Amino acid sequence: MAKEIKRIGRCSFVETSAGQFAIHMGWDNQFSAVFDTTGESWDKYPMHVGGVRLVPWGAMNDFPERLRNLLERNNVGPGILDRKTGLLYGDGPMLCRYVVRNGEPVQEWTDDKEVMTWLNSWDWRKYVRDVLVEYTRTNGHFTKYVMGKGVRIGRPWVSRLECLPSGDVRMVWPESDRLQIDQVKQFLVGDFTRNSGFALFPLFDKWNPTRHEAAIGYHSMRSFGRNLYALSSFYGSIPWLQNANDLPEIIRHLNENLIAAAYVVHMPQEYIRQKEELVRLMHPEWTDEQVVKELEKVREKVTQTIADVMAGKQNAGKFFQCVDFIDMDGHAQSWKIEPIEMNIDKYIDAQVKISRIADSSTTSGFGLSPALSNIIIDGKSDSGSQMLYALKIFYGADTHIPEEIALEALNDALHINFPTKRDLFVGLYRKIINKEENVTTGNRVAQNV
Repeated sequence: MAKEIKRIGRCSFVETSAGQFAIHMGWDNQFSAVFDTTGESWDKYPMHVGGVRLVPWGAMNDFPERLRNLLERNNVGPGILDRKTGLLYGDGPMLCRYVVRNGEPVQEWTDDKEVMTWLNSWDWRKYVRDVLVEYTRTNGHFTKYVMGKGVRIGRPWVSRLECLPSGDVRMVWPESDRLQIDQVKQFLVGDFTRNSGFALFPLFDKWNPTRHEAAIGYHSMRSFGRNLYALSSFYGSIPWLQNANDLPEIIRHLNENLIAAAYVVHMPQEYIRQKEELVRLMHPEWTDEQVVKELEKVREKVTQTIADVMAGKQNAGKFFQCVDFIDMDGHAQSWKIEPIEMNIDKYIDAQVKISRIADSSTTSGFGLSPALSNIIIDGKSDSGSQMLYALKIFYGADTHIPEEIALEALNDALHINFPTKRDLFVGLYRKIINKEENVTTGNRVAQNV
């Protein structure tokens, strides 16, 4: 009899009387997936939290937390995103004006004591860093506008800005039931993991900033086909991230436990679909989360059954009985069990190749060239010229929109507080890097190390 099942991704390692068996379930478990990458909307129906109707963020309203957990386990993702954040930040925020010189718009960096006095009255540089961290992960950020006391007498003055963690903010379902970003008028802020400490905040109106003493604005890159929350730029790479995250744990488990045999079990999707219909029919009052848990129990039971049948010295003459299915399109679906030769080296080599593809797909999804991501493949790194050209392309094409969105709230606040200085903006200063041959010998990096 099977004693214990250890699951690593789609692999199940089963303890039996004959040893340990690895069974890989080759089916798309859309019900237990951490992320809904099927392209379906999450925001068709509101979710009730703390007595408030919310627009759910993710299938379980926990997309930021799931994304955090996924990235923390990944070996390349956090580094690439930190590198992208650093490239966007450059030498940091500075005041500037946009002027036209020789027919070209340029940033003219400047200083203003009055504006800098306000900025230095709160930690504005940390705010910018926090915003960039949020933007590079979720393609947007929530900013809390805290108004000064003058708002009580009708004087518009933004005291400071706070970048709120994405995991702590959700949009309140529009009263009009029109799922458009301009219909969202409130945000719920609190601990959604423990469902505590909630507080409602109104939407910030930059055209009427004195309406509220504290308000929240959502600044994001619009995602095609979605009206509310933005999607991460690497959303499509999430399945690759999950596979890459499973590989180290699988290899460690292989090292710790010699596997006696392995099978690939092809489970028909129609089987799970019919099981789901049956569960929902028997328990109409169950939530989606309860249905998911029940389907996971079904999967584990099937895994144990197959392991008991295929394992052991006395398995001669045993057989696994199943029923073929006909899906809704009239196509036959059937179970299939295939034995795998225990060529551990080939298995590991295949997983390593998958990991390389995952790293490449992940890097592409993060929107940063491998030359800038410090990705080393087969011991080879990119040359300095490749890095230089990749950097120039990044600065020329991939920084303007993120900078506008990241600094939108800060520049709105600046113009609210100083309406006579609307030609003044906060920008991100980045030095222009030249080729070494274009730099005088005494100023080259090699001569200054």
